[in-house]
Amino acid sequence: MDLAVIAQLITGGATFIVAVALVFQLRKQNQQLRIQHRDSVREASYQIASRFEDVTKETVQDESLTDIWLRGADNWNNLTTDVERYRFRNHYRQYINIIMGYYNTQDLDYPDRLRLAHARNMLARPGFAHCYKNYFKRNFLDKRDLMDEWDKVYKEFHNEDISEFIPEQVSTTQFVKDN
Repeated sequence: MDLAVIAQLITGGATFIVAVALVFQLRKQNQQLRIQHRDSVREASYQIASRFEDVTKETVQDESLTDIWLRGADNWNNLTTDVERYRFRNHYRQYINIIMGYYNTQDLDYPDRLRLAHARNMLARPGFAHCYKNYFKRNFLDKRDLMDEWDKVYKEFHNEDISEFIPEQVSTTQFVKDN
């Protein structure tokens, strides 16, 4: 055999061994990336749940906020000062942001039953419905499927179709009167 052919065979064998090693290395890296991705999804889920617990604790531990939250939930008009309306609306916003966190975190399991439970919890009370309709429905404009679900639940509870209603943008210290 010619020396050049032997050299080519050796070079080809070495190239093959390097290629096989690279394939195994890429598989290992992909496995590590899958583990990291799974861990990041788990961490996002934990952070969202933890934030929910923090907001709920805030409601329970601050007696004045508890009072505002319960009165406002019954009826937006039960809130007699702008400070109460501001605190109620901002507390509601925190829950909406948590829900948006579920919705926006790709690969986080957000099953239909949980989406519906969130809508029902955040729309069942008249004061909550007022906040959604007049302040936070705008947050759903780029999430049309979620907005449609919430609008259906709103109609179920309050017998009003708001599917075509888009609230005006108002400042954080402006308040819409309940009709």
